[in-house]
Amino acid sequence: MNDTFLEGIDKFYPVRGFVAMSSVFGICFSLVLLVTMLGYDEIQIFIAPIGIALLLLIASLWLLTRDAFTYTHFPIRFNRKNRQVYVWRRNGTVLKACWDDLYFTIGGSETTWKDLYVAGHVMDADGVTVRETFALGASGEKDQLQTLWEFYRRYMEEGPQAVLPVLEKPLICLPRLDLQRETWRFGWERITLQLNGWILLQIVSQVFMFPQSLFRWIAMHTSKIPQWPQWVEDECAIEANDPWVRDVSTNVYL
Repeated sequence: MNDTFLEGIDKFYPVRGFVAMSSVFGICFSLVLLVTMLGYDEIQIFIAPIGIALLLLIASLWLLTRDAFTYTHFPIRFNRKNRQVYVWRRNGTVLKACWDDLYFTIGGSETTWKDLYVAGHVMDADGVTVRETFALGASGEKDQLQTLWEFYRRYMEEGPQAVLPVLEKPLICLPRLDLQRETWRFGWERITLQLNGWILLQIVSQVFMFPQSLFRWIAMHTSKIPQWPQWVEDECAIEANDPWVRDVSTNVYL
């Protein structure tokens, strides 16, 4: 954060590694099925199961590329000076949209996984058709998401001086993800913090979280670090001696 822009991450960053872990298990399972069925002499009776196993293999390989062999994160930058929002797409291109033209709402489902998030919609000229959607970097309950949205809204409308002094806790910034890949330890801590405050549950859940942290490390180290194109950096130049610069160097831990 600074007086020119506020940059956040995508909603999938906190759970990176889970999809890679699940897809690898799917790949292994489908391969075992295929090898087993292809070993029989009367292979014609397994045509349908072989087809299902092949579909599972293809789907698992596709899912793997959604977590690994992609980008380490997908940044979202809010420039309050020129009132533009820059979103890193999955294909490596950048979406640029005017803050005043975006429509924000709470997306997701309350009934299944309760995967609620703040969604920003790029609308078509008719005001009805949604052209593109991006999500802010957090999931949670409605009241938490409304607070998150208010943080972004007040920053864009009033600046950092309106949001930093009223935070209940100090702002904690992530390491410079645009300069280096996260370490395995940081990834493991980030996953474990999903159950922050529930120490016993954190310990018990390590049977899942520890393997996920290993797959997260693999996903991060097979992915590229996104770098904003120069035209974005030019439009988001930080003024010299900006007193509102906040990054990992300014973190305060209580």
